[in-house]
Amino acid sequence: MGNSSYVCSASAIQRGVIVTAAHCVANFGAKQFYSNWQFVPAYNNGNAPYGVWTANKAIVLTSYYNGTDRCSQKGVICDDDVAVLVMTPKSGHNVGDSTGWYGFGYGGFGFTSFLNHTSAQLTQIGYPVSLDNGVIQERNESLAYTNSNGSYQQLIGSLMTGGSSGGPWLLNYGVNPNVYSPNTLGQNYTANPVVTGVTSWGYNDYSIKEQGASIFTSNNILTLYNAACTYTSLLACK
Repeated sequence: MGNSSYVCSASAIQRGVIVTAAHCVANFGAKQFYSNWQFVPAYNNGNAPYGVWTANKAIVLTSYYNGTDRCSQKGVICDDDVAVLVMTPKSGHNVGDSTGWYGFGYGGFGFTSFLNHTSAQLTQIGYPVSLDNGVIQERNESLAYTNSNGSYQQLIGSLMTGGSSGGPWLLNYGVNPNVYSPNTLGQNYTANPVVTGVTSWGYNDYSIKEQGASIFTSNNILTLYNAACTYTSLLACK
C-alpha cells in the first residue's frame, strides 16, 4: 500500500497462471488492487534460478473485491481469500515452461472423514519472514482438517508467519516414483502434486502454531482459473 513493498508466497498452476492469497493482491472491500507484482520461483537467499517474472493482471472474486465475501475476520479469514495472476511471457515463453506447474484440486479433493473432521496430510511451502528473514523457502508437513465455523477453512499446524501468505498447501508433494505395480498404490494415487489451498492467515500470538486457508471450491479457484485462461492473448494456459 502506498509506496511500501510486501512479500507473499505463490506457486504456478498453469503455464502462465500463479495462485496466491487475495489479500496479497487486493485491499478487501476497498475495490482496490495493489500493483507491481513479481514472482521469483525457487528464490534462495538472493539467487533467482528461474528469473524474475512480472504479472500482467491479478484476478480475485467480485465478493472479495467489494467486501461482501463471508468472513469471520474481514479480508483474511474469508471463504475466498484466493487470487490468480496472469504472468507476462518473455520472448514467447512463460514461467511454467521453465519451472513446470502444480495441479489443483477443489471441493474437498484429497480429504477424508476422520474423528468428526475431514482431514488430509498436506505439505505447506512459503517464505515466512520470521524464518531466515524470508529469503529461503520453508517447508512444513502437517495434518490438515476442515472447519466451517464462521468461514469455510482448512487448518494446519505451522510455525510459519507473515510472508508465507499465498504459499501452496499440497497433496502428493515430491518426486513421483516409477510405478511398476499400480494396484499396490490403491485408488487415491494422483500423478502430480496438487494445490488444495493457499496460506491465508495465522495468529498474532506466535505461541499458537496454526494457520488457515480458504478451501478451494468450484466457486473460487475454478472460476479464477478459467478467467485467467481466457484473459487476452497471453497464452497463459496453452
